[in-house]
Amino acid sequence: MLLWVVLYAIIIGELGTSIGIPSLFLDPEYLDKVSFWSCLIMGFTWGTFMMSYHIVAYILDAPQFSFTGLLRRPFTKFLLNNSLLPFLVTVVYVKEMLSYQLSYDQNTPEDIAHRVGGLVLGILLSSLLVFFYFVSTNQDIFKLLAKEVDKRLRKTRVMRVNVLGRIKESRRRNIRVDYYLVNPFKLRKLESDEFYERQDIIKVFDQNHLNAVIIQMTVFVLVLVIGTLRDFPVFQIPAGASFVLLLTLLLMMAGALSYWLRGWTISTVIAMVLLLNLLMQNQYLNANYEAYGLDYNTERAEYSLRRVKELSQDSLYTLDKSITLLALENWKARATKATPDKKPKMIFICASGGGQRAAVWAMRTLQYVDSTLDGGLMKNTSLITGASGGLVGAAYFRELCLQRELFRQNLRKTNLNPYSEQYLDNIAKDNLNAIMFSLVVNDLFFGFQTFEYNGHRYAKDRGFAFEQQLNRNTEGLLDKALCEYKEPELLGWIPMMILAPTIVNDGRKLFISPQNVSYMTVPRLDQTRFLNQKTKGIEFSRFFEKQKASDLRFLSALRMSATFPYVTPNVKLPSEPEMEIMDAGLSDNFGVSDAVRFLYAFKDWIAANTSGVIFVSIRDTQKDKPIEKSVGQSLFQRIFTPVTSLYSNLEYLQDITNDNFVEFARSWFPRDFGVHRVEFQYVPISQSLQEIHEKEKAFAEREKEEDSDEKRYEVITIRRAPLSWRLTQKEKKSIKRTIYELRNQFALRQLERLLNR
Repeated sequence: MLLWVVLYAIIIGELGTSIGIPSLFLDPEYLDKVSFWSCLIMGFTWGTFMMSYHIVAYILDAPQFSFTGLLRRPFTKFLLNNSLLPFLVTVVYVKEMLSYQLSYDQNTPEDIAHRVGGLVLGILLSSLLVFFYFVSTNQDIFKLLAKEVDKRLRKTRVMRVNVLGRIKESRRRNIRVDYYLVNPFKLRKLESDEFYERQDIIKVFDQNHLNAVIIQMTVFVLVLVIGTLRDFPVFQIPAGASFVLLLTLLLMMAGALSYWLRGWTISTVIAMVLLLNLLMQNQYLNANYEAYGLDYNTERAEYSLRRVKELSQDSLYTLDKSITLLALENWKARATKATPDKKPKMIFICASGGGQRAAVWAMRTLQYVDSTLDGGLMKNTSLITGASGGLVGAAYFRELCLQRELFRQNLRKTNLNPYSEQYLDNIAKDNLNAIMFSLVVNDLFFGFQTFEYNGHRYAKDRGFAFEQQLNRNTEGLLDKALCEYKEPELLGWIPMMILAPTIVNDGRKLFISPQNVSYMTVPRLDQTRFLNQKTKGIEFSRFFEKQKASDLRFLSALRMSATFPYVTPNVKLPSEPEMEIMDAGLSDNFGVSDAVRFLYAFKDWIAANTSGVIFVSIRDTQKDKPIEKSVGQSLFQRIFTPVTSLYSNLEYLQDITNDNFVEFARSWFPRDFGVHRVEFQYVPISQSLQEIHEKEKAFAEREKEEDSDEKRYEVITIRRAPLSWRLTQKEKKSIKRTIYELRNQFALRQLERLLNR
């Protein structure tokens, strides 16, 4: 019953709204679209869960209603009298889906009818399939008079003993029943309890329970079989359906344990958990999520303070800096090709994390701004930093720009347009179905499937599912080794990109780049080395050189920077002790601190060769949010407030720290050298595009005033897209049109003015 409460809370939006769980049920997506088939699959798994609930309840509780064994079709009568909760939650589910679909302006009545009809049909199909199996195979007290059936049941002695024990137990704790439903509209009074002494009841429950176990085992085996085909998109069911399937498996396992172990259930479960913990602790059962391309079979890298300091030597600092200076010289040559007598502005793009929401917003912003500036954004950008989804979107756009450059260099036969909406739609495609399905059919049972990449074998897990789905969505453009970006970055064809996920072991950053970037881990050489400073990070390429760091799959690098609890799990790297990697957003979700550190390392060259620095922040959250009024808290809120407050305020703390970094950076340069910051923010708006354009005209007139400030214009906001790897069509449209929001239009014009100075 608790699982029904969880489902009810989800579908009415009281649970998981911030991470988009309700939309997985109300707007299920299958094969990249919401359709009759996606809703049919969703309904089919819902119906399977509903019937599994009835089966488990029947197995565990039917002996307490022993009179059902004397009725015709006992399971049917039990199901009918046990259907109030599932029926009410299912009705609410259908109603909520209907309301959700009606809220889409672009949905036609036919679309809504197909989707809601598909859900209802799926529920009916799976429910009736299980129901008719029980009706056709289960015996009642009258059918069991046949000797042939009794002979068949004698073979299942273990089940007979357990059922007999249940019947005897029910004598002691039978639940009082005065009336019961014989059909949905008719009540019947229970007249007598003489049935307690009839031994034939044992045969009824014996045979009925056997059929219930057969159904449970069939569902379990079917899930495992489908798991072997999970690499094919057609078998990757909607994420909401996978979640319901997971609850179904948990329900079945709980029911089986309760049925067989009875009073020993809790003790046995505790013992199993302790045993599982012991096995995992001793590496007998351990799901290690690996980074593809690395060699995990060779000698492991030494992970010690001695090794960390050894890779922070002055000689390595000097070498890495000299090579990066070559890349900066090539960047300068390309940035000033049209105006060789004018020093360029250097741009640092900092893309914030935030799942697929951030990926789509980063892609949308880069496409719109770069196309509006006629390529001026990417031409002037020397470095891209950030976290999680923001870097995924930025990496995809950077790759598209590289493909266009390769065409210009006659190294690629086909030209492409990086600003095409096709690529924005690609990065907005669902990533969650494959991950959730992999969790249900593989990871929970310590998956045995493997695959080969670059001569090494790895397990097919959620990390693999995430990378493969992202690879399909991006048409294979990002499926390359980290080292393949080294030459394009050095030649200045594309900006450098430094990924900086967090090392769980000691809190340092792991700087992942095709270039050696030891200057990101230690102070400048002209500083004293007696400040007793901690090494701030570890350079990935040099630290794991013997483990073939250069062969790291770039998609794995993006995954390491975009880990999310229970979805894309932490990666473990081949070191001793094992290095565990977590999302880059844990230390800096906006990438500003990494850009400032790069700026500090090359501040002398930048001051001499550029006319200013611009930090372009692409953030998927509003920087200055309204201060919320505190309300009365319940007991549970008071218990969890310290933890939730720390998590929710982490972004504010990082913002203040990054503002301090940029403020300090301004003091490193002469007075006439500009250090600027331009921010594009995903803050959804409710106005139509026509209203936006009208406000733009009014804004253009006011912009002439010296004290013009975008903050004076109030914007009506709507609910933001959730932090998830799946977005609905409504949320995608919201992200696309947010670039027209007045503050973002002001930021674009500010950036244009700075570049033209």
